[in-house]
Amino acid sequence: MSFIATDLDGTLLNDQNEISDENIKAIQYAQDRGFEVVISTGRAYFDVQEICKKAGIAPFVIGTNGATIHSKNGECISSITITKERVESILQWLDERNYYYEVFTNKAIYTLKKGREQFHNEIRRLLNADLDSNLKELVEIAERQFDQFGYVLVENFHEILKNEEEFHNIVACSFDKKKLEEAWNHFENFDELMVVSSADHNIEITSKRASKGMALEKLAFLINGSLDQAMAIGDSNNDLSMFEKVGYSVAMGNAKATIKAVCTTTTLKSNENGVAYAIYQYVEEFVD
Repeated sequence: MSFIATDLDGTLLNDQNEISDENIKAIQYAQDRGFEVVISTGRAYFDVQEICKKAGIAPFVIGTNGATIHSKNGECISSITITKERVESILQWLDERNYYYEVFTNKAIYTLKKGREQFHNEIRRLLNADLDSNLKELVEIAERQFDQFGYVLVENFHEILKNEEEFHNIVACSFDKKKLEEAWNHFENFDELMVVSSADHNIEITSKRASKGMALEKLAFLINGSLDQAMAIGDSNNDLSMFEKVGYSVAMGNAKATIKAVCTTTTLKSNENGVAYAIYQYVEEFVD
């Protein structure tokens, strides 16, 4: 049994935050031929579940950058958490420096009302400004972030910590590159934390024991699969660990040059059904 693992944002999803009919057909085509399709994303499982339900597919899901793995029937088969004490120290640091942040648990995506309003206003201001194409695209990506399912708005981070839930991932956002670098450098120094990024306006913090690559490796072991000839498709820094574990890595056409440079090949852009294109090429080559 071999795997096809695909990222969501900037990869399987189009600009409408949907899986296109072409990509759905390609996934079903691969599944019909015995390939195990895995969605591997920084999004929470309950959000991915809504997207998959709308698309009519039921794949394995690696969520919150590898912190969770769910089976095709929705059973949680792996959960790697950040301790509440560490979450508190992270949120306090971000809060004191006025970052916009989101906290992903097994039940919700928590964010501060005031912070969300400020970040949303900043996005609107930038969208109305005269931006270069790269920055405009980045701001549009940030705006689509709010389409996720499962948000709960709170007054302060202490309300988040009151909940007896599993803490999987913390996303901090800023359009100020220096500010974002400061956060990256700060949290990278913690031995138990992993810092990655899925877009130029964010950093994502998980346990050091969680990454897309490690989760894919664990899933392969649990269901007696093999990654030797597996394919992984993605577009961002948080996909690199996944690329390292498979025999065939594919960068999206909209990925940065640094991502394309480490991959076996490059496919079309997310709005051009790049995942479908990659799947058909891979399955035909594999079967031959």
